[in-house]
Amino acid sequence: MDRLHTGQRGAHSRAFSTPVALATGFAIVFGLWLLWGYQLGRSLQNIERSVATVHEEYVRGEQTLSKVRTNVLLGSIYLRDALIDNGSPRREYYRAELSRLREEVEQSLTAYVPEVTSVIERQHWSWLQTELRQFWESRDIALTDIDPRSPAQAAALLRTRVVPRRETILQVLDQLAALQTEANRRRQQEANALYRQVRLRLLTMGGATLLVALAVAVMASRHVHRLQREIERQRAGEQQNRQDLERLSARLVDAQEEERRRLARELHDEVGQALTAVKMDIGIALRSDNRARATSALEEASEITETALRGVRDLSQLLHPSMLDDFGLPTTLGTYLRTFSHRTGIRAQLADTIDARLLPPIEVCAYRIVQEACNNIVQHSGATACTVTLGAEEGTVRLTIDDNGRGFGTMAADVRRGLGLIGMRERAQSLGGTFAVERAPGGGTRISVGLPLQTVPEAVDEPERQVVV
Repeated sequence: MDRLHTGQRGAHSRAFSTPVALATGFAIVFGLWLLWGYQLGRSLQNIERSVATVHEEYVRGEQTLSKVRTNVLLGSIYLRDALIDNGSPRREYYRAELSRLREEVEQSLTAYVPEVTSVIERQHWSWLQTELRQFWESRDIALTDIDPRSPAQAAALLRTRVVPRRETILQVLDQLAALQTEANRRRQQEANALYRQVRLRLLTMGGATLLVALAVAVMASRHVHRLQREIERQRAGEQQNRQDLERLSARLVDAQEEERRRLARELHDEVGQALTAVKMDIGIALRSDNRARATSALEEASEITETALRGVRDLSQLLHPSMLDDFGLPTTLGTYLRTFSHRTGIRAQLADTIDARLLPPIEVCAYRIVQEACNNIVQHSGATACTVTLGAEEGTVRLTIDDNGRGFGTMAADVRRGLGLIGMRERAQSLGGTFAVERAPGGGTRISVGLPLQTVPEAVDEPERQVVV
């Protein structure tokens, strides 16, 4: 029964571990999917931020270039009008407008140029700033407080000073626009490459996650299948144990009835007949006038009584050996093995023993196991000798019965699953012990039993009481 309960607890623990294992596996897969989604969102966010930054820089560069181009063209128009309207009262208006245009250009350049990272672009922006300073210096030449210029002088000044600076600035602006376009194209290519890299990484992570999910599913399936096989084996073992217990219960009832019939037969055939013979001899002695005949009848009655007493002692020994209570397990086993050897002709000996007295349930269990083992040796093994070893180690009583018979492997199936072995096993397990049957090292069969080592405490002698006369 203990083994059955142990198997049930093992099955319950394995059944409990099944949902835990499945939950763990699916939690891992779910975690990988969450990680994959987090990486996807983070990668897309980085790409979008990078693309937005590139686009923002490109737009700011375009706006700065457009602002510079527009203000330079307006400035050249204002300079031309100022030269044409030489000496008119609108000179201050042109001066103020040119100052405003120059201030807007410088503010735009001051805000944008420090953020330029390309060396070539920074060189072109520096070149543009130099040309712009020279261009704005033309304003001072055109708006100086000197005598009014003639149309020819104004045209010459525009042709030699203003127009070349403007054309140079426009060329620089065109080159900067081309550089920005090329830089934007490269950044777009980098963004596309980053997209491909992220796509490849996500595909790799997705594939790895699917592989892990497949592995978890396969492992879970194998685990469930293995547990199902284990449960089936456990059920088969429980069914076998149930059948063994049913057979053992039926055998116990039959053995009880058989024991009662044998006791009745022994009492009737031996004790009853002996008492009848004693009664007859006593009657002869009482009725006889011959002293010698009466003495002979009484002597015969005494012999019959002695024989009956031996029979009663043997019968009592089979039911429950009184020596076990009086002298302990080792002495009782030695006496039983000598009687067994004398009765069956099989050499039986007690090899090792222990000196301590054990608790009565343990001594009775060990004694009954030895009895049943010796009975199996007589009926099934064909052995000529057996050895019983009794020892104690690490809190356990070790009981071993070896014989030199045919061996456990050659016994019939009903012997391997016999009721005697089941009874011995149940006796040992009922006390929390162990039971095993195996082939002996030198041939034959070995029965090994382990029982808890629980000794009887030594009695403390009480001081003698003084008797007062």
